[in-house]
Amino acid sequence: MRSKVKSTGRFVLTMSTAISALCGTAAAQEQARTGASSGGFEEIIVTARKREENLQQVPDTVTAFSASVIEERRLERIDDFLAVTPNVHITNDQDTATNNISIRGLGSNRNQAAAVAFSVDGVILPDADAFTMDLSDVERLEVLKGPQGALYGKGAIAGAINITTKSPTNTFEGEAKLSYGTGDAWRVFGAISGPIVPDVVLARVTVSHRDSDGTIKNAFDGRTLDRNRQTRVSGRILIQPTDDFSIDLRAAHMDEKGGALWFSLADVLGTTGGEITEDMAARQPNLDGPSSTDRTVTDLSMSLNYDTSIGTFTSITAWDKIDVDFSEDLDISPFPLVPLARQLRVTESWSQELRLTSPSSQRLRYIIGGYYQHSKRDVTTLASLDLCLFAGTCITPDGFESSGVVIDATLANTRLTFDQYAVFGQVNYDILETLELTAALRYDTNKAKQDDRLASEIDKATFSKLQPKLSLAYKPSDDLTLYATYSQGFKSGSFNPIAAGSAFPRVIGKETSRNYEMGAKTSWLDRRVIFNVAAFYTEHLNPQIFQLDAVTFTQGSLNARKAAIKGFEFELAARPAKGVDLNAAFGYIDTEIRDFDGTTDAYVGQQLPNAPKYTLNLGAQYAYDLSDRLTAKARIDFNAQGRQSFQDFQLPAAPNVYLFQKAYSTVDAQIGLEGGQWAISVFGKNLFKEHYATSAFSRYIFGAALVPLASDAIQPDPGRTFGVEARVKF
Repeated sequence: MRSKVKSTGRFVLTMSTAISALCGTAAAQEQARTGASSGGFEEIIVTARKREENLQQVPDTVTAFSASVIEERRLERIDDFLAVTPNVHITNDQDTATNNISIRGLGSNRNQAAAVAFSVDGVILPDADAFTMDLSDVERLEVLKGPQGALYGKGAIAGAINITTKSPTNTFEGEAKLSYGTGDAWRVFGAISGPIVPDVVLARVTVSHRDSDGTIKNAFDGRTLDRNRQTRVSGRILIQPTDDFSIDLRAAHMDEKGGALWFSLADVLGTTGGEITEDMAARQPNLDGPSSTDRTVTDLSMSLNYDTSIGTFTSITAWDKIDVDFSEDLDISPFPLVPLARQLRVTESWSQELRLTSPSSQRLRYIIGGYYQHSKRDVTTLASLDLCLFAGTCITPDGFESSGVVIDATLANTRLTFDQYAVFGQVNYDILETLELTAALRYDTNKAKQDDRLASEIDKATFSKLQPKLSLAYKPSDDLTLYATYSQGFKSGSFNPIAAGSAFPRVIGKETSRNYEMGAKTSWLDRRVIFNVAAFYTEHLNPQIFQLDAVTFTQGSLNARKAAIKGFEFELAARPAKGVDLNAAFGYIDTEIRDFDGTTDAYVGQQLPNAPKYTLNLGAQYAYDLSDRLTAKARIDFNAQGRQSFQDFQLPAAPNVYLFQKAYSTVDAQIGLEGGQWAISVFGKNLFKEHYATSAFSRYIFGAALVPLASDAIQPDPGRTFGVEARVKF
């Protein structure tokens, strides 16, 4: 399969040429088709700029998924959405909650804030530990690329993800889904919606449950490490006492029990010098220690909207709590070097946003608002360590040799408290009927405090940033938008625990981004063809880098100096004939570290981690009417990722020693029947059983254990999976 990816560059060039020809043909035929029944793609209304707008008219790069696309492509978790979004990548590792979302090469690190603002029904989630929940009841999902600090605030340094869930309805309706697949994976979803008091009080209740044994087996004892059982219940009540006033109440609770740390060991550096081969990625983990995650996520929110002649006043009040308790085999081996490693993370926050949004019909449109969030995050890290780790005598020519002494240690016990204050505003002005100027500005200040309970020390710091955004959009017709944008983003600084030692600074500085972008959004042939393209250049200043210090066995972060990112991306959707839908999305990024420490050339010129050189998604779907009430559907998707670095920045003296993975690709497919209110389908993922690493780190990130084992850590893919799904609506 990887040999096929080698021709991707030629394929993309050919496809780009074909697209250009297609667009030229479309322009020539546009007038001939005016007034005909289009059969084109539906318009997607988004709220990326905190007001309802046509996606094709928004002067930002936004990938949006409508309810129909979500259902047809079986997108259920954030991983599913991001896997088919160009220049976006998500890494899940360590436990079921830990994730790193990278947009255009700009991502985050473990135990620090995300580089992406994650909004659900207008509420910004306080921590990335809540990002990987079930998304079965989503009406629309938008991925905003590039810094979005002007409207979304701190954390939107790489972009934002904006999720809108399905609203209660004024008529009684419901839906149910049931699926079963590889790994004894069951999934059940049900939703009921309808009026309590017609036209005045509407309600919606959903229940989602998934139970999977997993597919990644532990060679040590045969148990699966990626097992998962998750239940989520949500409820929403919409109260509309008058035409001008509404109250939207939302509550949800998720409970999850799963595995953790499904990594395997391989001598990558000693065998290939850093490249993770397909055979290495296919190795089974072999762990003797515990592997489990318990996670609960609870959120409550209330949104008030009052329409007036000058605009809509909005108030959003929210409370969230996230509990994560996971245990792992820290040495990733069949030897009890670290018999127990456990981490407990508890995040709790409440927030308040006030906003005034002008009517959309006027020439001068504006948004002004204020935001406050109080959050606290408790992190406790525990470990049992064999004394042989400190003496360097654990691994001998005869295997493992214990010292007979195990030390129980508390490696970290901290509480981080943040008080964030922000004021923001945005103005859209139609200079001409075809020319729109947008200017936005937000000021964030984040007062941070760390209570290091192990050291009985308290650290305080304040991180502030003015985040502007300026764009100019030229819209000569409903089918064409040309735009240029400049924007900035900001991620707050934080602290390292004192126990991390001198390898890490006490205060981790804030990081910022500056983005320059140009793009075009086009529609052809009565929306039978949609083609959007953008090019960008991003400066990433003071990126926060994660490391694990081999001396103290504690995690920590520090700031590098500067990185630069440039690239482009396009998305194409075409409906060439009745029942035929085609889609293509390609993203390319060139990332490099310009300055790591300000004094040496360490890591300079290297690719940023967890940022594939390119992403490519191709899809084709065909629907055929067997009768007036029965339709057959088939779909196939090809997904590819370019070279990816797993640099963990552990060896400044030898910066070229790191792990990476060359390009790989996968193929997914599904086939099914639909009849009015029901549907059944059979699906398969990674049909050709391609093996690839989903995460990795070198032996030097935990040198005391992995260097003697001459091994590096690789997280394998879940393998080829099949399943069947049935759904019904009423």
